[in-house]
Amino acid sequence: MSKRHRSGAAWKSIVLSRGEQFDLKRAALLREAARAFSARGYHQTTLDDIAAVLGVTKAALYYYVKGKQQILFECHMLSLDLGNSAIEYACAHGKNGYEKTSLLTRRNIELITGEMGEFAVLAEFNALTPENRETIRRRRHDFEEVFKGFITEGIADGSIRDVDPKLACFFYMGAVNWMTQWFSPEGAVKGEDIAMQFSDLFGAAVRRQQE
Repeated sequence: MSKRHRSGAAWKSIVLSRGEQFDLKRAALLREAARAFSARGYHQTTLDDIAAVLGVTKAALYYYVKGKQQILFECHMLSLDLGNSAIEYACAHGKNGYEKTSLLTRRNIELITGEMGEFAVLAEFNALTPENRETIRRRRHDFEEVFKGFITEGIADGSIRDVDPKLACFFYMGAVNWMTQWFSPEGAVKGEDIAMQFSDLFGAAVRRQQE
C-alpha cells in the first residue's frame, strides 16, 4: 500500500469519541501539511494537495481549519511550544550555564525530530500574515533571550568560554532551521542521534577547555 493510501486509511479508520476524533484528525491534517510545507514550500502547497494525501475533499478540511494560513501559524506555534518544553527540561536538570545550554540544544532537536515535532515548521516565516508574523517573532525572541541567558550564565560561572551569546544563539538556530529541510523520520539517521551529535558539536564550540 502506498504512503498516500496509508495516510488516507489512517484518517478514515479513527473511530473514537467525537472530541477525540476531531483532535486526532486535525492533528493528522497539521502533520501532513507541515511535511508538505517543509518539502515543497508554503506557496507551492495547496489545500488540495493536503486533502489528497489524507484521502478527503478540500471542503472537508474546512471543518478543522479556516485555511492554509492558520495551518502554517499553528505549525509555527507548535515549534515554539517544543522550544519552551526544552527550556523547562534544561532548567530542571542543568547545574550550570553549559549544562543548561547543552540540554536545551539536545532536547529541542529531540522534540522537533520526534512524533510531536512532525507538526513543526521553522521556515516560511515570511509567508505568515503580518499579525501572525509578529506573534511568532515575539515568541522566537523570548526563546532566544533564554538561550542567550544560558550562554551568559555559563561565561559567568566559567563553564563556557568568552563567546558572543547572540552569535552563539544564531549559530545554533541557523543549524536547526536548516535541519528541517533535510531531516526525514524515515531516514537512516534517527532524530535522537542527530540531537546528540548537534548538541556535542555545539557544546565543543562553546565549552571552556580545562587549563
